[in-house]
Amino acid sequence: MLIYLYRKVGFILDAFLFEDFTKCAMLRAAFWGIMGIILFALPNFLLDGMFYAIVGYMLADGIWRIVKFVRESAANHIHDKKAGSPLRYFSLVIAVLLLVVVAHSIIFRHFLIQITPVYLGGLLLLEGIIYFVIALCANTFPQRGLLVFLSVIAFLGGAAVLVFTFGFGVGGIPGLTKVSGTALLLACLYELAAYLIYRKNVTAQTRRI
Repeated sequence: MLIYLYRKVGFILDAFLFEDFTKCAMLRAAFWGIMGIILFALPNFLLDGMFYAIVGYMLADGIWRIVKFVRESAANHIHDKKAGSPLRYFSLVIAVLLLVVVAHSIIFRHFLIQITPVYLGGLLLLEGIIYFVIALCANTFPQRGLLVFLSVIAFLGGAAVLVFTFGFGVGGIPGLTKVSGTALLLACLYELAAYLIYRKNVTAQTRRI
């Protein structure tokens, strides 16, 4: 009985995480895709506008997480719920950290803009880890396998950006720009795959009902 309840709660938690992630997956896919295309079309964007794009992304993500936390807190208060989900507070911690990084980036932007690829590589590494966790929450084994594969590829893309940034790659700035653009498109691919899998699961569930 306890094992059944544990598995049931785990399944519900996984479904919640996956659904929550895919709500904004298309917006993130559009952002990563547009940034990747811009890098291929305008290589100088990497050491110019990309810094502000990354900071803007982190700012929007942090604000969205705080807004979501406030809305969920208000809903819990209305329904007289004494405790919220631990995931809600974890998301709030991430939001605070993101806003701290944004504030730090704005204050020291004249220095940090020179290491934009480090920002980009670090962000993609973090996204790769998040992608892997979300992949494990997919409904079926084939879906998990596909998303795990894409998450590893996205993570390696972020790692490649860092490697090329510190001079271990070839091609100089043009080579770094191509690697960064490819890494962004890989992140876009994961977001699209996760969203399409979620929509497929919703459609299948609706048909069963």
